[in-house]
Amino acid sequence: MDLGADAMRSLLDALEQGICLLDGAGVVHYVNRPLARILQRDAAQVVGRSVHEALPTLHGEIDWRHAARNAVDRGRTVRVAGHALPSGVQVDCTLAPLEFDGERYALLTLEDVSEAVRLEALQLRQARTQALANLGDSIAHEIRNPLNSIHMNVQLLREGLGNAASDADRLDRTASTVQSEIKRLDRVVRDFVQYSRPPALRLLPGSINHVARAALDVLDAQIRAKRIRVETDLQSARPVCMDRDRLQRAIYNVLLNAIQILPAAGRIVCRSRDEERRCLLEISDDGPGLDPTRSAHVFDLFYTTKPGGKGLGLPISNRIVEEHGGRMAVASEPGRGTTFAFFLPYEGPPAPREQGPTSVPKLPEDQGA
Repeated sequence: MDLGADAMRSLLDALEQGICLLDGAGVVHYVNRPLARILQRDAAQVVGRSVHEALPTLHGEIDWRHAARNAVDRGRTVRVAGHALPSGVQVDCTLAPLEFDGERYALLTLEDVSEAVRLEALQLRQARTQALANLGDSIAHEIRNPLNSIHMNVQLLREGLGNAASDADRLDRTASTVQSEIKRLDRVVRDFVQYSRPPALRLLPGSINHVARAALDVLDAQIRAKRIRVETDLQSARPVCMDRDRLQRAIYNVLLNAIQILPAAGRIVCRSRDEERRCLLEISDDGPGLDPTRSAHVFDLFYTTKPGGKGLGLPISNRIVEEHGGRMAVASEPGRGTTFAFFLPYEGPPAPREQGPTSVPKLPEDQGA
């Protein structure tokens, strides 16, 4: 079957992969529409120019002009996996020799592998989480037993002091400090267990707007204390299948993180809107922002950039959103603030969780204070 030029272009435009045809000098002779879309360039701006000028975002460890010469003259093939473009798209690149109409060319193929890379990272994170869960069970058990014993003995000490000793006040303050630190450590253990062994979701249709407003209400005192200006543009109208309490915790953690890093009189903006298959909630701040190296790790367990931070809040938020079948993303720039995005499918997670709830007992309440 002899395909004409127009039919061949239509066929190449229908491919998912980006296609670029180079001669031995590295000059671009053709690009298909998927490649123009991946590189965010107009085809007319690319054809007839050197590959270095036409496709500057592909610069990196490979000299594509030299590679094109080797492909045409020597039949060599070059492959580069996971090349990151400035837009955030990750592509696999292959440059191979091609003979067409009696002429030799180099065929550069780009395949968008961003989703595959994201899924691979998700699987790796899930495997790490499972390993942490197994470790966390034993750690939590070993820590909580002595914590409970210390807590009860300090309580007995405070009750036995009475007014008999002249240094009762000092001892009482010491006991209070010890109990405060015990409870702080207890919260760390509970957060870790909640991350590694989250309770089963109780899913019901709900409004993401209501959940976001509820999280803001809980943090109202801290927002007022720092005179932070909160702006809302909550336009989502479709219900989301959610565990309201868990999702509120995820949003709360992101808002609390913004409050803690913002200076006085900073600004937080909450936006929501409906997309075709999912709801999008964005929480932005005008704080100091993060460089790409730091923003790439914000969902890693125990990673923190805040003095005294535990590195648990954002990983817990990300875990909760993933349990709902969604995902989180972060966009940040030093000096220009940070935006966290929640992508939540309307129908909820694809399958019910098999794991039942994990009971995390609380320390006994302080009866002496």
